[in-house]
Parts: sequence; structure tokens; C-alpha cells
Amino acid sequence: MLRRAALRWGLGLSALLAIPTASVFFATYWIVTAALFQSVDRSIVEQLALLSARPAGLLAFMISSRMNNDPAVITRVGLFDRDGHLLVGDIVQVPAHAPLDGKVRSVTLPGRSYGPQAPRHFAGRRLQDGRLLLVARSVRRPLAIQATLLRTLWVGLLAAVAFSFSCGILFGIRAQQRLRRLGAAAERIAGGAIHERLPVHGQGDELEAVCRVVNRVLARFEELVVAWKSVGENIAHDLRTPLTATRVRLERARESGVLDSLGTEAIDCVLAGLDQSLSVMAGLLRVAEIDNGRRREGFTRFPLVPLLGEIHADFLPLAEEARIELSLNADGEAVILADRALILEAIVNLVDNAVKFAGPGRNVAMELGGTPVHPVVSVSDNGPGIAPDKRTRVFERFFRGDESRSSPGSGLGLNIVGAVAKLHGFAVRLDDNRPGCRIELHCWPGAGERVGERQSLDPATIG
Repeated sequence: MLRRAALRWGLGLSALLAIPTASVFFATYWIVTAALFQSVDRSIVEQLALLSARPAGLLAFMISSRMNNDPAVITRVGLFDRDGHLLVGDIVQVPAHAPLDGKVRSVTLPGRSYGPQAPRHFAGRRLQDGRLLLVARSVRRPLAIQATLLRTLWVGLLAAVAFSFSCGILFGIRAQQRLRRLGAAAERIAGGAIHERLPVHGQGDELEAVCRVVNRVLARFEELVVAWKSVGENIAHDLRTPLTATRVRLERARESGVLDSLGTEAIDCVLAGLDQSLSVMAGLLRVAEIDNGRRREGFTRFPLVPLLGEIHADFLPLAEEARIELSLNADGEAVILADRALILEAIVNLVDNAVKFAGPGRNVAMELGGTPVHPVVSVSDNGPGIAPDKRTRVFERFFRGDESRSSPGSGLGLNIVGAVAKLHGFAVRLDDNRPGCRIELHCWPGAGERVGERQSLDPATIG
């Protein structure tokens, strides 16, 4: 992914720079070559005008003398009679169908000192006495300079494109790495690490300005979340003592024997309500304790099979009373590094929910799967299950479906499971058991990052 993005950056930047660079290079090529040929043409025109102005009787002598005394001249001259026969000079033939109007033309002329394919520019005119005067000059040197310049410009253009391509790849890699760091930080923040901030390195660009604004928003959001969480915890902590005292007084009044049956029944209803309230408060304080009070330094290694056997044994009487068949399929030597009491509590909550909501005559299965290194604890049932639109909400605090509102509970059991998974870096995944519900606890660090086709709940987002 990073390589493809860097390649796109390189291609984009090279394409962006190639067009203006090529324009500059080829404009230079056109200007220089035009100047070279204009210099040749100007020399031809000047020589033709100079020779045409000479006296007719001296023209042949001057051309011959010029050839004999200055053999190194590069301008070639030919004087022909009315019929085109050479009188004197080193141009031996009048070009066929060439207009002799004094303007420069490009033609290949045979000459005495050149091969049969000598590229030249020439100009000619008919003199007053009817003779023809031709002046030509080889353009081999300008053509060689033109070819050399073209090769040089191509090399320079390719070098510029290669340099821009390399710079584009470099900038693309840096930009992608920066975006990857931002994305990783954003993922951690979205996963519940609200103390995290987007990285800022003092580059001072627009992206960093946005990161600073987002960091201020996150700081404010963290304050609000902490304040919101502390409100519930403080209320639960402050109310637990007076509610417990009230419950004790009501029990004493009930046991005093001075109340009639109606009074005793009323006190029983109040006690049931108080017990429900105290259960909610205990759940809130338990979630707060897991979120804030536990540290990895207290983790130990322990096997999962004895733990599951202990839970199975404890729940068998309750399952039999509810006419539910509770099975356990666990063997092997799976060992995890975790807080044993918290893992016990999380699995107990999963089994308790399954037994509570599966319904009479149903089956609840506890299984240990995965591998010894990556164990997976699953609790499944063949009950009514959970509606797909509610599967992402069952781990929310106090959430209870319509079918469970008539059952006792506080709506905090699965929230505690999520808090335990988040603390350990484990993953909780909820799936359709067809029929029923299946919840898996993936017991290895980083499990929350593995999201399959099934409904997956990252522990960082639970609770």
C-alpha cells in the first residue's frame, strides 16, 4: 500500500514537472537551432549581395582568385552562363527547378570539395548580363550542433524527470508515513484511548494546524468524558451507604413482628427495589474499578481449563433449576497472562446471560477453542438470540433489550465483560449461533485488531 502510494506521488510529481521542463528545454532547442541557421542564411545573403555588386568583368576573376587563395572558406560560389553551364566556382550544378530570387533555400548540392550528398543552404540570382550567380554554405556543422543539443536536452529532460520522480517517491513515502502515524493515533483514540493525541512535530503546515485543533477538541472531550464518568461513579458511591443503611432499618422493622401482613409485603417490595438499586451501583463501581484501578503489574499466568471447570460446576445447579443443559468442552494446556479474578468474572457474566435468556429446554455450551497460544473461550446457546440491529449495543452500559426488561438485572454484565477485555487487550466477538447467540472471548493481546466477517466488537470501543 505504501509503495503504491509513493509510486503515485512520484508519477504525479514527475508528470507535473515534466511538462514545464520539457517546454523550457525544447524552447531552448528551437531558439538555439534557429539562431544557428539564421547566422548561416544571413552569411549567404550578405555574400550574394556583395558579389552581385562587383563589376561584371571582374566577378569571374574574383571568384577564381578567392578559390585559389583561400581554400578554407566554407561559403561556396558558382557562376554560370545563361544556359546553366559552369563558368567558375566550386558549385558545379544549378539545382533543378530552384527559384533564383535571392532568397535562401535548403537543397543538396554536389560540389568539388564535398560529397554527393552535402546538405547546404543556398541563394541565387540572375545578374544583369544574364549569368547566374549561386552562393551556398554547408549546414553540416549546424546540424551536428543541433543533434548534439537535442541529445543533451533529452538527457537533461530525462534527468529532470528522474529527479522529480525520486523526489515524488520520497515525498510520497514521508507523507504516507505521516498519514499512517496520524491514522494509527486516530485508531487508538477511536478505540477508547482518549488521552492520546495526534502527533505534532513542529512542521507548521496546514495538516499540523488541523492536528492542533483536533488535539484541543480531544482535550476538551476527555475532560467531558472524565467528568461524565465520575458523575455516575460518585453518585453510586455516595448513595450506596444511605441505601444500605435504609435496607438494614427496613429489615429490622420487618423482623420486629409489629407489622401486619400488608406492611410486611410492602417492606418486601421496597427491599427488592433497594436490592436492584444496590446491584446497579455495585456494577457501576465494578466497571470503574476495572477501568481505573487495575494495572498489568498484577497479572499472572494461569491455565484456562480449571477456571472453566470451576465456573461450570458453580452454574450446574442454576442451569438444572432453569431446565437448561449446560455443557463444557475444554481440554488442553491453554495458559494466559491475565487477572484471574477478572477473567473469571467476565466468563461468569457470559454464562449467566446465556442461562438467564436461553429459556427452558435450551442448551448452553461452554467451549475452549483456538490454540494453546491463542485460546478462545466461547459461550453459546440455542435460544432466541439477539437481533442483528442490537448486537453492537448489547455491550453498552445499562442497555437491555425489550425481551430482557422483565428479567432481573442491571444491564451491566456485558459492559463488565467489555471492560475486562479492554483492560487485557482481548477481543469480544458476538455471532449468530443459528439459532441463538455465540459470544467469544479471544484471549491474546491485539485480538481486538482482528476483525473477520462476523460481527466483531473491538474491546477498545466497548463500555
